[in-house]
Amino acid sequence: MPEAVTFSDVLDAQARISSGIVRTPCRRSPALSEMLGCEVYCKAEYLQRTGSFKERGARNALLLLSPAERRNGVVAASAGNHALALAYHGRELGIPVTVVMPMFAPLIKQSGCRSLGAELVLCGQNIGEAKVEADRMVLERGLTYVHGFDGLNVIAGAGTLGLEIMEQVPEAEVLLVPVGGAGLIAGLGLAVKQVNPNVTVVGVETAGSASYSAALAAGHPVPTEMQATLADGLAVPQVGANAFEIARRYVDRAVVVDEESVALAILRLVEIEKGVVEGAGASPLAAMMAGACPEAAGKNVVLALCGGNIDPMVLGRVMENGLVADGRLARFRAVISDRPGGLAQFCEVVAEAGASVKQITHERAFASADVTRVEILCTVETRSHVHIQQLLDILRAKAFPCAEVPRQGI
Repeated sequence: MPEAVTFSDVLDAQARISSGIVRTPCRRSPALSEMLGCEVYCKAEYLQRTGSFKERGARNALLLLSPAERRNGVVAASAGNHALALAYHGRELGIPVTVVMPMFAPLIKQSGCRSLGAELVLCGQNIGEAKVEADRMVLERGLTYVHGFDGLNVIAGAGTLGLEIMEQVPEAEVLLVPVGGAGLIAGLGLAVKQVNPNVTVVGVETAGSASYSAALAAGHPVPTEMQATLADGLAVPQVGANAFEIARRYVDRAVVVDEESVALAILRLVEIEKGVVEGAGASPLAAMMAGACPEAAGKNVVLALCGGNIDPMVLGRVMENGLVADGRLARFRAVISDRPGGLAQFCEVVAEAGASVKQITHERAFASADVTRVEILCTVETRSHVHIQQLLDILRAKAFPCAEVPRQGI
């Protein structure tokens, strides 16, 4: 059976879109290489104009429209990066773009699409209901639908990311790639394996959105139940049929990471690479840090950091979650004297232990009947999980009963 997308399609897409796409850097990270025990290269795809790899497929699809299709315009159901990519390149190419977003779509992405000149329609409670409205507009207004991850031209455009990586790091041995609808890893895997069939291509999903793994188990795309995830760009209930058929030929395996690993990866990228990367984009590093890719040890590894459109309102919370996961932020309850100087004595012990108090809340109304003592909830900055335990041991030795407050999860 002939392939739906060929290597020639990817090569043609690269030539077609090159003038309108940023050739993003793929640099070796000395710090990550030392930390992970291999040579790590970060493909900074989040530096595209609208912050994600989606521009590659969007521009390729738009450039392949017929004159009549260009005049009529295109439509897509999307709550994020695909919508922004279509809006930007539609404006650049003079093609009208309509984006149908669910009612809950982040305000920052709504305003981003409007600022890029797209017609924005809010409809439905989820992306499925938004797609129904987009399909109606195709029939009623003669618009052309551009699928965000399963359109053949979109997959070919996504494959250009694989070509770039192999041009920039020809010695690459392992590639880790986020998987949502599977369009990116399908195109990228096809391209990479044609250049060097010995490269290992690993897909990365989160536990709450493992639709590709479910498709592999079933042998075909199947609906999966989505859970809340920091990697919202990967939260696709069912992978694309075209994308899956291509990906299963070229992807060596898929791994699943948890939310804590994703939060910690976002933190590491901010601190080490000085880059703000969304949860989906950080998932390859999350997999490496979690030890989910042992075959990468000592090899040349490329992390496809595919997007950076994280909601600023969410970023602060994610960073704090990462600090907690890293043992650099802790919360515990302690009992101290409620007499003058009691709090000062407690803070002095914390300081001597090398920790920094960030917040203290007193609990008097529901405390014990002993009015000379009070329970406090204390948040401190620490160096590591070992340091947290050392701090608690020192406090107990100084007659301050205390216990760490367990985190409820991310």
